[in-house]
Amino acid sequence: MNETFSLYRLQQLDSQRIQRLKRIKQIDQIIASDKAVQKAQAIVQRATDALTESDNDLENLRKKVEEKVLKLKLTQAKLFGGKISATKELQDLQAESEALRRTIKTLEDEQMKLMEINDSCQDAKKTAESDLQRLLNQKASENSLLLGEREKLKSQLPRINSQRDALKNQFDEKLLEEYEALFKSKGGVAVAEIFDGSCKACGVELSPTDIQHASNPKVIMKCKSCGRILYKI
Repeated sequence: MNETFSLYRLQQLDSQRIQRLKRIKQIDQIIASDKAVQKAQAIVQRATDALTESDNDLENLRKKVEEKVLKLKLTQAKLFGGKISATKELQDLQAESEALRRTIKTLEDEQMKLMEINDSCQDAKKTAESDLQRLLNQKASENSLLLGEREKLKSQLPRINSQRDALKNQFDEKLLEEYEALFKSKGGVAVAEIFDGSCKACGVELSPTDIQHASNPKVIMKCKSCGRILYKI
């Protein structure tokens, strides 16, 4: 068995596996936490809260108007009911009626302003909801592509894992542990290709003897500079 080639192939499979797992995790994070959607949802919530507050203000003001109108009707009934003849009392009722009319007018003016604000709040909520729905539709399409990519990556893992396991079973335990330690400490490059007479990983120039040894399928040759296993294509 050419152990150097098998280690190089194992490294390729390990890299492919890591890349796919990393991308799957990235896709999961994208789908689970979309800042644009969260921002749009927050805008809808603020618009909803503002409309609720406006509705409450309008309802409270409506009740005040009804209360004053009812009080005016009762005052008018006393004023024109014919049961009161005392001038002072009639004058007081008349003054109270006028005061109530002024209050009602002020409340109705305020009511008109609040209705305009309420209309604006309703429009703002509709716009926010429309923007959110449009964004959700867009994200649904994007996520569909992401989910498709995720499933494709997941479907590739069993084949990669199977090939990795088959290769790992070919090595003795010591060599496999050495490879795994290098793979972890050297940023996923335990086996470095020899390119143009140099170690492709660190760039150091290799001696002809080192290159000759690395070409021997029965020899595990390491770079004297970076310590990686050398592989001659």
